[in-house]
Amino acid sequence: MSRLAIDIGGTWLRYELVGPQEFCGKIPSRKRGLKAFIEEAMRTCPDIDTIAVSYAGQVHGGSILSAPNIEVDEPDIADWVEAAYGIPLMLENDLNCAALAESVYWESGHLVALYSGTGLGSGIIEKGEIFHGFRSLAAEVGHVPYRKAPFRCGCGKDNCLELYASGSGLQKWMRQTGCEGEPDLGAWVDYGETRNENRESGNENQQKVCHDIAIKYLEALSHAAATLVTLCNPEVLVLGGGVVAHNPWVADEVRTRMGGLALAASLEGLRIERSAIQDASLEGAKILLDRIGI
Repeated sequence: MSRLAIDIGGTWLRYELVGPQEFCGKIPSRKRGLKAFIEEAMRTCPDIDTIAVSYAGQVHGGSILSAPNIEVDEPDIADWVEAAYGIPLMLENDLNCAALAESVYWESGHLVALYSGTGLGSGIIEKGEIFHGFRSLAAEVGHVPYRKAPFRCGCGKDNCLELYASGSGLQKWMRQTGCEGEPDLGAWVDYGETRNENRESGNENQQKVCHDIAIKYLEALSHAAATLVTLCNPEVLVLGGGVVAHNPWVADEVRTRMGGLALAASLEGLRIERSAIQDASLEGAKILLDRIGI
């Protein structure tokens, strides 16, 4: 028999089949819904007997509650799979899956994963298990009130941390302020070192605007990290996501800034690490495959 792990986000649907016919791959998630992908997978490999899904949205009890960046073709996906194929499907938030994989990698049962990618999200591991909350909505740090912005988050609010400490937030600030080109946090932060050169080229004002965006990003990400450390008291805080992966120095900035933000007692013994796992959410879904039925 075969087991199927799926990680679906706003850009990619990644998958890995574990069993006699082992294979993996990815497709654009906007081209195919989760239900449609499972139907195709079951036709291709009808001996699949277990499915675990890492989902970039709010999920609870096998159902999709909210998915701002994914088209939902079947909200009650676990019930549908059980009725259609008679097999179990475990549905979990993608950051919870990532935190589970990070917990195994860093060998810590008390871990928080904070990922800054398209959005800003986190997952909490307590005594080796995912902390879910009443309706599986725990750790939605991206939507913690922070500062008002001149635009809105996907959740409808205008004061979310995600508006400052995520890739989508950076893009919104760039459009708002006229900062042109692709985000380049490293160059923006170094604005002061190249100020004379910028003045000579006539780009000083543009660089100052971009510099301010970068500083706001670092302040917000550090605030999110300090909030999680103060609330959860983890042994390990892991920083990941696309923005961090492309700017590995950001982890050092957060370490430096944390001292003046988080509760001092919570910083004692804390390790702040940068994620070393590729496709951590998919790896977490594979871990869930082993837990189905236990």
